[in-house]
Formats: sequence, C-alpha cells, structure tokens
Amino acid sequence: YPTYTPVFHAAIDLWFNDPQVTTPVLKLYAELVHNRSQRLHFDISSPNGILLFCDASKLLVNYGTKILMLHDLPNDRIYPMKLKGISICFSILKLALSGSYVNFGVFELYGDTALKDALNTFIKLILSISITDILEYPKLSQSYYVLLECIAQDHMKFLANLEPNVFLYIISSISEGLNSLDNVCTACCSALDHILSYIFKEISKQNKKKSYEVNCLMELKPEIFQQMLSTIMNIIMFEDCRNQWSMSRPLLGLILLNEDYFNELRRNIISQQPIEKQTTMNQLFDNLMQGIARNLLAKNRDRFTQNVSTFRRELSDFQKGTVPCNNDMMNNMMN
Repeated sequence: YPTYTPVFHAAIDLWFNDPQVTTPVLKLYAELVHNRSQRLHFDISSPNGILLFCDASKLLVNYGTKILMLHDLPNDRIYPMKLKGISICFSILKLALSGSYVNFGVFELYGDTALKDALNTFIKLILSISITDILEYPKLSQSYYVLLECIAQDHMKFLANLEPNVFLYIISSISEGLNSLDNVCTACCSALDHILSYIFKEISKQNKKKSYEVNCLMELKPEIFQQMLSTIMNIIMFEDCRNQWSMSRPLLGLILLNEDYFNELRRNIISQQPIEKQTTMNQLFDNLMQGIARNLLAKNRDRFTQNVSTFRRELSDFQKGTVPCNNDMMNNMMN
C-alpha cells in the first residue's frame, strides 16, 4: 500500500459481477482499514489516515455504483452475487469510520467529498435491498445495523438531512430489527437511541426555530415511533428480555417524544387487569417514571434504566398471581 492498490480498483472495474474476484478484494480492504489493536497509528501531522480512508471510499463508491447495475437476479444468486459484497462494504465503512485515525472535519474543510460519497453510496445500497432481505441474512443484518449505529452516533446530521422517505426507510428497518437476534437488537437500540436523542435535542431547543428536518421526520409518520414504543414495552413486560439495558436506553426517548401515546398505552394495559389488580399495576407504572425528569441527560437515563430493572422484576412477581396479559393487546393499540 498504496503502490498496488490501483490494481484492486481496476479488478473491481472489470469483474464487479464476479464474486470470486470482488469478495477477496473487499475482504482485503476490510482488513486494511481495520484498526485492530490500534495498529494504525499515524503521527498527528500525517495525512496517511485520511489517504487510507479516501482510497477505501473510492473502492466502495466504485463497487457500489457497479453492483447497483445488477438487476433481476434469481433468489438463489442474489446473496452471493450482490448482498455478500454489499455486506462486506458495510463492514469496510464501519471499520473506517470507527478506526479513530481520521479527522472527518478535514473533508468538509477542504471540500473533499470522500466521506460524503461513501455515506451516499451506503444509502443507495441500502435502498436497493428490501428490509426482508436485510433480516433474512445474518451477516448482512449484522454489518448493516452495526454500521447504522456508528453513523447515528457520529454522523447524525447526515441522517437528518436525508430525504424524509429515505429516513423513514431506515427507521422502519430499525423497527423491524428490534425483534432480531441479540447483537442485531443491541445495535438497533443503540442506533435508535442516538436518533431519538438528536430529535429530542432539536425539539427541546428554546427560543430557536426547530430544524426543518426534524419537523419532517416527526410529521411524516409519527406512528412508527409509537409502534417502536409499543414493541419495546411488549418485550420488556411480556418476553424473555435479554437486552434489558439496551432496550431501556431508547425507551426513555420514545416515552418523552410520545407522552400522550404512552399514557394511553398505560391505561389500556391497566384496564386489561382484573379490577382488584389495577391499582397495583398503576403503581408499577408510577414507579417506572418516578424521579424521571423530562430530559435525556446521562444521570436521568441511568435512573430510568434502574427503574426499568425494578419495574420488570416487580411486574414478574405481580404476574405470578395474575392472569397474564395477552401480547396482542400491544398490537391492538396500533390498530
């Protein structure tokens, strides 16, 4: 590197539709940009980290542009011919973004489009894949949601400036991923938490005009956030929740952004209980929000996480002597 990297770019140009060529090249770049054990350590004045990212970005854009030209692939060929390569591309971008060897502010300062091009290619690739396909292939879903978590954490402004329908697609993919395997679910919760924190911060700005992007996001399809609130509450209350901590982080943001819906959900859950148990259930919900301020500061989040743990434990004891609530109740709230 970098003497022979043009060979790899040329290989992608010529044989983009041959996985026997593209898969090894993409995996090589995934290793190249991976800052494993902090092996990629450059001097503070060195441009090498930026140059490495630019080279990886160029490869991603090149491959992404080419692979999008493949259409009407048979079902048994779509993963090896297209989705596997896209999955590796997501891994490359995630590893490059989180490698801690690039100051990304430099790109905007000097008018370099490498970062923007890579992120835009990610959007084009994800829009070419159905959410069903994302969830069907574990390696693809893992690489996608982990990358989305990284982008939501460090490049949320990019997501907020997307077209509303594109942002809605991403939110929908997160909503669908909440019921997935542990690693995917954890990444979904983290990405959702970062997105909700951004939205809540924008909405909470005093004496300032709310950003146009946030207004669009909240008005386009507000019920999707309500659906996620219902889903997470359902998992915490009625299922074997092994990601309780992860689930609790976005839950507070969802409650604060959908207080009326949460209160309605609460009333419906309580009404499903026998009359003699309703007071106790109401007290459990009171305890859940006890001491919780209307903000997403770290101290407030930690207190809410503790409340969720207590709520779940007390609810389990409560349900042992109660006819279990039907999980369909949550779904009925969305109808």
